[in-house]
Amino acid sequence: MISAVVTGAAHGLGAAVVAALVSADVHVVATDIDDEGLSRLASELGVSTVVGGVEDPSSHETAAEVAERTAPLAWWVNNAGIDVQGAAHEITPASLEAALRVLQFGPMYGTCTAVRRMLPHGRGSIVNVSSIQAFALWPRYFAYGAAKAAVVAMSRSVAVDYAPYGIRCNAVLPGSMDTPMLRATLSPGADVSESLRQEGAISPMGRVASPTEVAAVIAFLLSDAASYVSGAEMVVDGATTARGFPTPPITL
Repeated sequence: MISAVVTGAAHGLGAAVVAALVSADVHVVATDIDDEGLSRLASELGVSTVVGGVEDPSSHETAAEVAERTAPLAWWVNNAGIDVQGAAHEITPASLEAALRVLQFGPMYGTCTAVRRMLPHGRGSIVNVSSIQAFALWPRYFAYGAAKAAVVAMSRSVAVDYAPYGIRCNAVLPGSMDTPMLRATLSPGADVSESLRQEGAISPMGRVASPTEVAAVIAFLLSDAASYVSGAEMVVDGATTARGFPTPPITL
């Protein structure tokens, strides 16, 4: 058996990743700031949990220690995120710092901890959750896009530095996905189904992704089935960024 740490695990994509790894007989340590959500996850899936924010380096160290009590730490997923909107002239220093602490420094702290723990074993796989907004920005997402681009660059750096030591690192770049974070951006009283339909219209597939669809890609990248995949940016966006112009579907 091996152990894995998943951050931002209480809901949405994080919870879907945890479920996918548990089904693969992996011992999972789930971390999040949501104590209640973690308790539910532990009850449903039997995972270990650590309550803590990713902006705190000690929370990553604690998660690694908990993981290694059961089995060697081989997999790590940096998933925690927040939605921070605002163009450059709008965002405040406090909002900018909050965004970078969670979206950029959080994955960097987690990755540093993972690498240190994996080096003695000569193996490991890290997946960092970025976003297609790393290179295809939504309006007024100045801090979010910059942080997600940094996550891609950081993942490449780790892949290059530690390939000789058996450690792989990849970034997953989801498009729009039906998660609590996305739903929290909807207008109060909005029709959720209609709002998700409109959000999904940006994709040629005409819908948003489910967390399980993205989690399956993450599980693949972690596994030995992806043993020669490292330093990659895996886009999971239903062809959103492949489309050059938002034209209606062709009539067959």
